[in-house]
Amino acid sequence: MNIAFVSVQDSTNIRSFSGTGYYVPKSLERQGANIYYIGNLKTRPRIREKVREVYHKYLTGKKYWFNRNPDVIKNYARQVQQALDALPVEIDVLVSTSSIPLALFDSEIPVVLWCDTNFRDIIDFYPEFTNMTAETLAFGHKMEKIALERCAVAVYSSQWAAESAINYYQIPREKVQVITYGANIETDWDEQQVHEWVEEKSFDTCNLLFVGVDWERKGGDIALETAKRLYEHGLNTELHVLGSSPPAEIDLPDYVKVHGFVSKETLEGQRFIHDKMKGAHFLILPTRADCTPIVYAEFNAYGIPVLTTDVGGITSLIREDMNGRTFPLEARGQAYADYILELFSRNGDYVKMAHTSYREYRDRLNWHHSGELMMAVLEQVAQKDLAL
Repeated sequence: MNIAFVSVQDSTNIRSFSGTGYYVPKSLERQGANIYYIGNLKTRPRIREKVREVYHKYLTGKKYWFNRNPDVIKNYARQVQQALDALPVEIDVLVSTSSIPLALFDSEIPVVLWCDTNFRDIIDFYPEFTNMTAETLAFGHKMEKIALERCAVAVYSSQWAAESAINYYQIPREKVQVITYGANIETDWDEQQVHEWVEEKSFDTCNLLFVGVDWERKGGDIALETAKRLYEHGLNTELHVLGSSPPAEIDLPDYVKVHGFVSKETLEGQRFIHDKMKGAHFLILPTRADCTPIVYAEFNAYGIPVLTTDVGGITSLIREDMNGRTFPLEARGQAYADYILELFSRNGDYVKMAHTSYREYRDRLNWHHSGELMMAVLEQVAQKDLAL
C-alpha cells in the first residue's frame, strides 16, 4: 500500500510532534506500507493575517491563530496537491495526525486522520488556546468540521477525543475509531529484564520522577507537595525533575533533584534518562491539561506505574491499578502520598503493578500494536470497505 503521510512539520525528524509525527509513519512502514512524506508546508500568511495577529496581541489582548484561517489551509491543500503530482506512484491513502493540512484538500484519494484531539477539546484547555478571538474560534470549528466530514475515517488516540468528534461535530459513530499511540522510544529489553529492574529496587527510599517542560501545567507543585508529604510521613523520598525547573522563589529541600533539560539526541543524555527511568518507582505527573501523553507508555515500558490526573484522554492509557492510578483534578499531594504509602506498605502489590505496567506497554501501548490496528483500518479504506 502506498501511503502519503502529510504534516505541516518535517515528520522525518524524530522531534516532530514530540516524536509522534516520526513514529506514526514508521509504525505503518513496519507493517509493510510504502510511506511518502509530504511535510514542511509553508504557512506564508498574508500581510493582512499577520497584521490581525499583531493587532489582537497588543490592542485587544486576544489570540488570533492565522493557521486556522481558510486562506492558509487552502494554501496547505495546494502544496499537498503539488507534492502528490510530483510523486512517481499513485497514493492509496493520505494519513495525517492533524486536521489542519487536509481540511480543504479536495481529491478522490481517501483521507484518514489519526489525532490526539480536535479543536473543540483544546479550547480553554491548554493555556495557548485560551482567550482566542471570535474569528479564530469560528474558523477553527468550521475547518475542523469540514475536515471530519471529508475524511474517510477519523481515528483518535482516546475515547475522550472520539466522543467529542461524535457529539460536538456530529460525526457518525461508525466513522470514528480509537487507536492509542505507542511509546516514542526504541526498546531492546524484554519482560525478564524489567522484572530484574523491579527486583533491584529498594523500598527504603521512594524514587519519584517528574518529567515535563511546563512545570505549572504538568502539576509540578503537586509532585513537590507529594514528596514533602511522604517525607513528613517518614518515608525517605527523592523527587527527580527532568525537563523543567521549579520557579526560582520555591525553596527546594535536599531530596528534590532538578536536572533541567536533558537532550535525547546525545548518547550521554539517552543514558542519563534511561538510568533515571529504570530506577524510578513512579512517574508522577499531576497534569492540569493533556490529551494522551506518550510519556506514560514510555514509563510503562520500564515497568513503572504512572500517577496522574483524570483529564483529557488519559484514562484511555491508564487502567486503574494496572499501569498506574488517576486522581481527580482537585486532588493535592496528600492524596498521591497516601496511595504511595499504601502500596509501599505492601511491597508485593507494588511489584505486581510494576509487572502489569510493563504488560500494558507490551500488549497495548506500543507502536507495533498501534500500527497493526491502523493498517487494518487503512486497508479497509483503500478497498472502499468503510463499514468498519
